[in-house]
Amino acid sequence: MATPKGKRLGIVGAGAVALDHAAAAVALGARITAAGTRSPQSPRWAAFKAAHPDCAFEPDPAAMADRDDVDAVVLCLPWKTQVAWLDWGLSARKPVLIEKPIALDAAALRASLERHRATLAGKLVGYNRRHYRTVARFAGRLAQGGLRAADITISEEVARLVRVHGEDMLPYAMEHSGCHLIDLAVHLLGPLSVAHMTRRRERQDGFAFDGYNGLLETGSGIPVAFFANANDPSRVGIRCKFDDGTFWCLTPPEILTVYRGYDIIERSAECQVKQYAPREAEKLVEDATLRPGFLAQMRAFLTGNFGPGCTPAMALELLDLVAAIKSQARDIGT
Repeated sequence: MATPKGKRLGIVGAGAVALDHAAAAVALGARITAAGTRSPQSPRWAAFKAAHPDCAFEPDPAAMADRDDVDAVVLCLPWKTQVAWLDWGLSARKPVLIEKPIALDAAALRASLERHRATLAGKLVGYNRRHYRTVARFAGRLAQGGLRAADITISEEVARLVRVHGEDMLPYAMEHSGCHLIDLAVHLLGPLSVAHMTRRRERQDGFAFDGYNGLLETGSGIPVAFFANANDPSRVGIRCKFDDGTFWCLTPPEILTVYRGYDIIERSAECQVKQYAPREAEKLVEDATLRPGFLAQMRAFLTGNFGPGCTPAMALELLDLVAAIKSQARDIGT
């Protein structure tokens, strides 16, 4: 069986996510042989070189996949630059781990997949949450059947998104940051369709933002409530109710909590209302020694045994769903 040990990795990009990928690869016994960024004088390159002193600077990132000392490539650039490298990532003759967003619309990705059908093998999209132990446990329960209903809650911190990624990212929030949970939902629940959806234009932190609320359905007609709003104080994540009386919650995805039944808290001097408290039956917390999911994802990538990993074709299912949510949403004002 293939192992990551001794594999030589080239990284296009040298930011924080590149460092996370590199740390996971080194922990598995791989070597970072080259990295490419805008300039060898870049502060990001200085930080990357300090962490990996034997790594060579690649002045032409587009040549990374052609280097003799590189077995596989990680493509992780800022979001607008990243999507411009889609064709390069899919056409490379070596394995490429492509960070999200792989594309910002389904049509662009569908066309690129068609152009590069011959070179799609070995391409993995960086949806690291698919590789969580919490998600694997959740998927195991779903495989047993008995799902009654589910809900997905996404909360976009608008001020932070603008500060980190720029205001022009806001129209693509679901494709960019919300995609983590949407991908997990498709991965866990299977294909989803829109039953009813609304859109509301709001001002958050001084910026225009579209919130989406409505109902999706699984292929077997199970209802999935969907909420994607700005600065929503609800608990972000995915929750499922089962016919055995359990309630499974990935809130956040790094923490799986299973509830079974509830305890009644009787009235007291402090609170004159009887309360119902869900009874916790199981709790599993994801390992965060490295960035969660990155170690398992890197192992899957370097061995070619992708397991639950997201292929570019799977990423298209996510973008198709986002496109359906947007196109079928009914405007309900501002």
